[in-house]
Amino acid sequence: MNVTRRFLVAELAWAAGIFLLMLPVSLLDADPGSAERVARWLARAIALAAFPAGITIAPLVLASDRWWHPLLHLLAAAGAVALAVFVLDAFVAPLAGERARTLPQLAAAMNAADGGWESRNDAAWRFYVTLLAPLNALLFAAIGVQVGIWARQALPVPLRRALYWAVGIGLLVSGYAVFDTTYEAIVIRTAADTSFAAFYTVLIPASLCAGLGLPTLALLRRAGIAGNTG
Repeated sequence: MNVTRRFLVAELAWAAGIFLLMLPVSLLDADPGSAERVARWLARAIALAAFPAGITIAPLVLASDRWWHPLLHLLAAAGAVALAVFVLDAFVAPLAGERARTLPQLAAAMNAADGGWESRNDAAWRFYVTLLAPLNALLFAAIGVQVGIWARQALPVPLRRALYWAVGIGLLVSGYAVFDTTYEAIVIRTAADTSFAAFYTVLIPASLCAGLGLPTLALLRRAGIAGNTG
């Protein structure tokens, strides 16, 4: 329970801070006062906050001989965060917006025979991005705990915070760049089905998480064996 509590407390604190930082940017939006926009910005803030929240769990994972126990608690807590992101994106935002479409409406639009490619691709993009948003939150949490573990193993204390900020800002900037360029360059400019394009939004965090995954598990396994025999 300590893992779950620490993760969720850090998640709430960081989500509130990130959301407050996003508000000035949202004022530059075409529809800054929209409740739909606020709900989507909040969902993004909650997803991004899973990264620093994951970092806070790293010491508990390293300190446990049965390292899989805190990881299971982390998975449950991150799953709750991912569910909150999905509810905001899939239900709250469409209900709050006058022109926003629900997932069934988006599915109907992307399969409509009478719509042009631009309309169908836009609907497919919004449909799959909404479904993938919870996965991004889970990946951010996993990256956070893995970066936190390796920072404690490989770096002195003064350099750890710099690494955390570098990775966090890198995820933020790369995510925005992939999201924006994919939509502008592929989704609305291709006269063919571009449903696959939405999966680009999880490519970088999924690759980073996969690259760290096996080495991190090997490290934790060795640490657990040493703790049991020490």
